[in-house]
Amino acid sequence: MPGIDLNYFIRQANKLTEKIEARTQELANETVEASSGEGRVTVVANGVQEIRSIKIDKSAIDPNDTGMLEDLITAAVNAALASSREYKQKELAKISGGVKIPGIT
Repeated sequence: MPGIDLNYFIRQANKLTEKIEARTQELANETVEASSGEGRVTVVANGVQEIRSIKIDKSAIDPNDTGMLEDLITAAVNAALASSREYKQKELAKISGGVKIPGIT
């Protein structure tokens, strides 16, 4: 097609991919935090959905009710991972101008 420079679009796509990859690497060092049970279990995840730490308040530990502690941990982990995904999507949308790129944003 006359007037369309496909090489330009390819270069722009490559630049965008490089920016997204660089930002994704930075997100590995940024964290989000979520808790459950009124803060009795706190989970920290990084921007690429990896759990960095779990803190459990002693008041959440009841040897007679391990099921409650398991539920609190599960809830806090799921909340931290959800926050991490949302944070990552928001940060990468800044680069892509809000355009959803399958497999990337």
